[in-house]
Formats: sequence, structure tokens, C-alpha cells
Amino acid sequence: MSTYLKNRKTAILGLGREGLSTLKFLKKHGVKPKILDAKNDKNYLKRIKDYDIIFRTPGFPRLHPRLLKAEKRGTQVTSNTRLFFELFPGKIIGVTGTKGKTSTSFLISAILKRKFGKNVFQVGNFGKPALDLLPKLDKRSLVVFELSSFQLQDLNKSPHVAVITNMTLDHMDPSGRFGPATHQSAKEYFDAKMNIIRYQSAKDFAVINPSLKNRVEKIGKGKKIYPASRPTETKLKGRHNLDNIALTVAVGNIFKVPKTKVLEAIKDFEGVEHRLEFVTKVNGVSFYNDSAATNSDATLAALKAFDGPLRLILGGSDKGLDYKKLANYISKSRNIKTVALIGQIKNKLYKLIRDKKVKKFESLKDAVLTLYKKSAKNETVLLSPAAASFDMFESYAQRGKEFKKLVRQMKRRVR
Repeated sequence: MSTYLKNRKTAILGLGREGLSTLKFLKKHGVKPKILDAKNDKNYLKRIKDYDIIFRTPGFPRLHPRLLKAEKRGTQVTSNTRLFFELFPGKIIGVTGTKGKTSTSFLISAILKRKFGKNVFQVGNFGKPALDLLPKLDKRSLVVFELSSFQLQDLNKSPHVAVITNMTLDHMDPSGRFGPATHQSAKEYFDAKMNIIRYQSAKDFAVINPSLKNRVEKIGKGKKIYPASRPTETKLKGRHNLDNIALTVAVGNIFKVPKTKVLEAIKDFEGVEHRLEFVTKVNGVSFYNDSAATNSDATLAALKAFDGPLRLILGGSDKGLDYKKLANYISKSRNIKTVALIGQIKNKLYKLIRDKKVKKFESLKDAVLTLYKKSAKNETVLLSPAAASFDMFESYAQRGKEFKKLVRQMKRRVR
């Protein structure tokens, strides 16, 4: 256990999934932290300055004025992720990017397991938090760690292998309100992401989408690899997935996984839930769930994966993103036949797209049923919202599950 925690006043800022994990871990090692959370104390922000060490959870903004003020007075800000990086004796393969990091993480794990088997572990926005796994790990373990910008902001150590899938704006709140899980500027977002390579040594590796070369080339000392995508036998749809597959092949090469095993893992990989996930066919109409597409770039990538007639469900809560590029693509597209707008930003999108193919709906259920009725055989209905879900659902995962539930209910009725 890190010695700097002994005899220090310690608090956990936020008590979500990661906060609870940190609490459990610290108590097990004789540290009794206080909890600073709005649910327990309306004045919790005023108490940040009273502690020597603060474990920040990802949902609390790293650059919040109260946190920065406490830091200037000597408070040390750390996190569940940072503590894991300090204590874990094995090698970490860190994966980040605006989109594609979850699928890429899963595929890297599948590839590495072909050689290293049970010594490969995966953590991120799924399963158990990293510290929960620590007792099971040793120096032979390989951990594939999906890292958000909010987790990366606390790091002063980079993973042995860093993977960056892409980089566009997301999680923006330039209003200065410091809402949960938001960045105040593009620079803050980029700087946070770059911690994945900033502290690498010459013995480390950085596997990066070639489109980012000019922006990242001088950051960190790790060996930079920019793999180009090429045709590969895979069940995943879309050019963006080929780009990400190229990154996973490069990671396999670093760990000397035989080429045949790498290709087998790619061929067998069926993707991740809510990411261009094929749901089912109903009377010849295909339904795809891409609820994890919470910005316009992710939805653009999804749209480009389909050549045939397409019916799109778009919309959700507003993150202040720019939708002009997406609106222009939809307006000019010949294969997008109908766009069903839902959620908080439906009026904003309606004004931007201005096309007869665009209709507004009050619920996801109404959108699904209407698009199915409009679709002929061999057409596709795609949920790819380009927006967060918090206006109508608890998460993008809940939104995706509701979409799949509606589609399967409909299938049972039309049999």
C-alpha cells in the first residue's frame, strides 16, 4: 500500500461505482476515508480544503475551482485509477479515444488471450473497477484498461502500451458551470487524453490512429506506431472499425502473438453491445443498436457503414456539440430515407437538417414503430443518436436496451 496515505486526512470525492470501490480498498488497508458527496452533505464542496488527500471520482470535474484551490494549499488529488497504476506490478495496455475505445479494448483482450490466456484482464466502463481486481494480479498479468479523459486527468504515469483510437470533441460544457463529467475547453480535453502517452519512456509503445500523427508526435518518449487499416475478415461493420482493428493488430505484434491467432481473434469477434450491434430482422427489416454513438462523429461513422436504404433514429440530450457536419451529410445522403428525431435536441436538429425526410417523435417507441412501418424488406433501421441519453434514459446502455426490447416485442407481435 502506498506509504503516503498513512496518517493523512483522506477523503473520497463522489460515491459512485468507483468511489465505493476506492472506499472498500482503502478500508481493507487500514485507511478510513471520509465521503464527500452531495447525497450525504449539501455543503460537501466547502470541506474539500480540510483534507490532505482527495480521491476524485471521474464524475467530478478535475479543474473545479474548489479542488484547484485546495490543491494550491497542499491537498494531493489522486484517484482509483492512479492508485491502481502505482500498485499494479504488471503491464498495462491503456486504450483511449473519443469513440471506439470499448470495442478496441475488448478485441485487444481477445487477441492477447490467444497467447496469454488467464493472465489477461480487462477493466474500464464495464465489469469491476480496477482496484477490485488488484488482489488477483501479479507481475505476469496483462491489464487492458479502457481510459476515459476523466480518468486520465489524474495520471502522472502512462501505460506500457498506449492505444489512441481517434480524437474529436466530446464531453464539452464551455458554459463554465462545471457540471458532472464535462470539460471546459478543447484544450483541457486534449491535454487530459495525452496523459496516456505523456509519461512514457523509450521502452514503451504508443499505437495511434495515423490521422493524429501531427498532433501527438512530440508528446512522450514511447515508440510511436501509426498502423494503416487494410481489408480484414471481420463481423464488424464500418471503415472506422477497420481503423481500430489495425491498432489491435499492432498491439498483438508488440506482444508477439502469432499472426494466425491474431486473425482468428478478429474473425471471431462479434463486437460490443450498443456499438453498431445487430439486433434482429423483422420481416426482412434489419435493426441495429448504436446507442453508444453519443456525438456526431460516431453517428457519421455508423452511417457510412451502410450502403442500402436506411431509416435513422437521432437525438437525445444536448452536450453543446456542433451538428452542422452531420446535418449536411444527412441532407445530401440518398440512402437515408427517414430520420426520426427524439429527445431534447430534436428541434435543434430539425432546424439544422431542414429536409422532408425528417420527422419529430415524442418517444423512442413511436420512432421505432413508425420507421418499421415505413421500411421495406432489406432496409435497415438504425439507432445512432449522436447525443447523450440523460433527457430520457439513465445511460446510453439503458437507451440501447430499451431499443432492443421494443424491436423484439414488435417481432413477437408480427409473427
